[in-house]
Amino acid sequence: MELSRQRSELKAFLRARRAALTPEAAGLPRGLRRLTPGLRREEVATLAEVGVTWYTWLEQGRAINVSAAALTRIARALALDATDEAYLFALAGVPRAEPPTAQPVLPPAMQGMLELYRAPAFVIDPVFDVLAWNRMAQRLYDFGQFHGPLAHNHLWNAFMKPARRRLYAPCFEPGMLNLLGIFRVNHAAHPHDPRFEQLIDALGRASPEFVELWQRQRVAPLSAWTAHFFHPDFGDVRAHSVRLPLRDGHADGATAFFFVPQDAATQASFARIAAELQTQTPPA
Repeated sequence: MELSRQRSELKAFLRARRAALTPEAAGLPRGLRRLTPGLRREEVATLAEVGVTWYTWLEQGRAINVSAAALTRIARALALDATDEAYLFALAGVPRAEPPTAQPVLPPAMQGMLELYRAPAFVIDPVFDVLAWNRMAQRLYDFGQFHGPLAHNHLWNAFMKPARRRLYAPCFEPGMLNLLGIFRVNHAAHPHDPRFEQLIDALGRASPEFVELWQRQRVAPLSAWTAHFFHPDFGDVRAHSVRLPLRDGHADGATAFFFVPQDAATQASFARIAAELQTQTPPA
C-alpha cells in the first residue's frame, strides 16, 4: 500500500471505529447536544490520554511521530479487539513490516502434506494467490487451469467466478467480509507490494459488491472461521476453516487453510469424496 493510501486507510479506519463506539459503551454520558452516535475526537483523546490536537492529526492521516504506547491506549479507548489493534499498528507503521522480496516458495513436502489431509486444504500467499491445494480442495473449488493475471487469485474468483459465487451462496456476505478482513490486514502489513493495489483496483472496476463491502473497513480474526458452502458433489458443507501461517524459509507470508468438519453430515461428505478420489489416478 503506498503511503498516501495507507494514511487514507488509517483515517477511514479510525473514523469508522470512533463512530461505531457509543458513549455508553465507553462509560461516558451521552449529553443533550450530541449530533453523532459515536464518540467525539476529544473524548477518544481523553480516554487514550493523548492530546486532542495530536489525535486529530493522527486521524487526519498527517505525518506525525506515533509510539506503540500511544497506539495501544488508542486501541483500548476505541475498544478494538486484537485483530483490529494489529491492523491499526500496521497502518500506522509501528512496527512496519519488511517489504516482501518475492512470492513465497513452498517447501517440497508441502504438496504431500496437503494430500495426506482427508478434507479440503490449500495454501495462499498474502495477496490471496493460490500456491498449492489438495484434490479435495480442487473438487470443492474447481481451481482448474489458470488463465490471465488474476485467475489464480482466491479473492478475485470469490467475487467474479459464477461457480464460486454459487458455492458461497448460503453465506455470501459474511464469508466475503471475512476474506476481505484477512486481506485488509495482509495489505496493511505489506505496504510495498504493488499486487495489493492492482487487485483492489481491478475488483473496484469489476465488482460494485466488492466496493461496498471493502468500504465497510472490516478486519477479520486471524484464527478459525466457520464456513457454510453448498456444492453439487459435497452437498451442504459446514466446516471450520483453520489457518496456519507457514514459517519455513522462503514460505514466510503464506498461509495454509485446513477445513475441519463442523457436523456429522459434513464429516460424512468429506469421507465419501475422499474415498472416491482414492480410487482415481492422482494427477501427474
